[in-house]
Amino acid sequence: KSYELSFKIEEMIQSLLVYENSKIITQVRNRNRTEKCIEIYLSLFERERKMNYIESAFLLSEQTKSVVLKKHLKNIETISREEKLILQQLQNWNTAILKEQQKLEAANISKINEAVKKQNELMLLLKTKQNKTDQKKSAELDLAKLYDKLKKDNAVLLEYFFGSHCIYNFILENKKITLHKIETADKELLSFIGLFKDPSAIANNPKKYNALGNKVYQKLQIPEVEKHKNLILVPDGILSFLPFEALISETSNTTNFTKMHYLLDKFDVSYNNSAELYLNTNPLSNGKKNILGLFPIFEKTNYELPFSKNELQSIKHNFDGQFFENKNADFSNFKNSAIGKSIIHLSTHASSGDLETPASIKFYDQEVLFSELYNLQLNPDLVVLSACETGIGKLYKGEGALSVARGFQFAGAQNLLFSLWNVNDYTTSVFMDYFYKEVKHNSSFAQATANAKREFLKDENVPNAKKSPYYWSAFVYYGTLEKPEKQTNYMLYIISFLAIIGLFLVFNHYRNGKSSRNSQN
Repeated sequence: KSYELSFKIEEMIQSLLVYENSKIITQVRNRNRTEKCIEIYLSLFERERKMNYIESAFLLSEQTKSVVLKKHLKNIETISREEKLILQQLQNWNTAILKEQQKLEAANISKINEAVKKQNELMLLLKTKQNKTDQKKSAELDLAKLYDKLKKDNAVLLEYFFGSHCIYNFILENKKITLHKIETADKELLSFIGLFKDPSAIANNPKKYNALGNKVYQKLQIPEVEKHKNLILVPDGILSFLPFEALISETSNTTNFTKMHYLLDKFDVSYNNSAELYLNTNPLSNGKKNILGLFPIFEKTNYELPFSKNELQSIKHNFDGQFFENKNADFSNFKNSAIGKSIIHLSTHASSGDLETPASIKFYDQEVLFSELYNLQLNPDLVVLSACETGIGKLYKGEGALSVARGFQFAGAQNLLFSLWNVNDYTTSVFMDYFYKEVKHNSSFAQATANAKREFLKDENVPNAKKSPYYWSAFVYYGTLEKPEKQTNYMLYIISFLAIIGLFLVFNHYRNGKSSRNSQN
């Protein structure tokens, strides 16, 4: 009860904050209490065996998941147009500060001070607007609805809480929650994730990969029995950088990457920032798929992406859309063309940044910081970030990475396909070709991602070295399991209907004519 009171107070403090960093730091600090309270619920369950303790522990874990992102998305739906404009201006000044700070010793301090002054003025103005708005407490996650959705999706949900002393693992399956406490496995996890920094690390020692991948698989308590088709993962901490599909479910001595036993063989895997976002995702549009594709390619430069042309041709072959190449693939054309598109595909360069430089994505004319994407108002069915490290950035437990992908989530994109490390130009083009063929045949985005990886592994034109998990598990899908509705060709129905009427009239005319001739005879 004492902890519950502290959480309420923390939520009140959180509601007073405006800056993203301040909100993140506050909720990260709150996680220490959350971890202790989850431990209390677990001990109560072990003593009394009452399931409500496990449910309370799960709901508590959920309250720490992408708090800033979720509140931002809710605010955008409820706040006034005037408040939205103030928030946009605040973000613009914040971007100006970040860009000036990137200059290090050459930074203009007076410019930074002026930007901070403008932000303070806007914050005070925003507070006066917010005081007039009724701030409602966030509703608690409805477990009954979550269970029903999981059943409908034929899915099991696996959520992690990465604490200071251990990892908690919640498995939601068949309208029941189980909780495992895992002793922190930092050493194995970091070693396994470290294998993906360099393609040669796995290719030169597949047996080491096999053994370590299985050790991490066992440690993370992933469901063994394949009762469901779909596995939904809500990672936490450094698990956000872990390609779960590439974990080894059963060890073997093979050096043939196609024949290894991956988690990919058991489930279609999708990820999400929280169970709440999975439950409340907006439905997909039912119209014809209309793609916006940007392919800077960077011909005759050090940044050239020659196989990006293959991606472009593959997508054009499968879908209609608006496509910008080379110099036309600039930020202005992207912003002016993104609204109303069902799929946005960016084939370019990106960076996770470092301690001083934020994550960014490269258009032909400029490099755009992840936070510059926040003010875009997008509502596509899917964003595909075919570039390096688009899911990597400064990491915060619970909130996730401040990455390019997060920038698109803030802009309104709910379903994303993005990368966890540097990707290869050639293998990416092969993977994307399989992915879009699956999407064309009406697979869900999650199923299309999983099948594209399986087809990549079976592709005889791809050499064994390139079938290393380094190449195919880089891309992860976050979003809904919903399957797009098949497009109904109403024009075909109308033509068929008119043809039937025409045949009926011709037949009727012929029959009447014959009848008339018979009477004359």
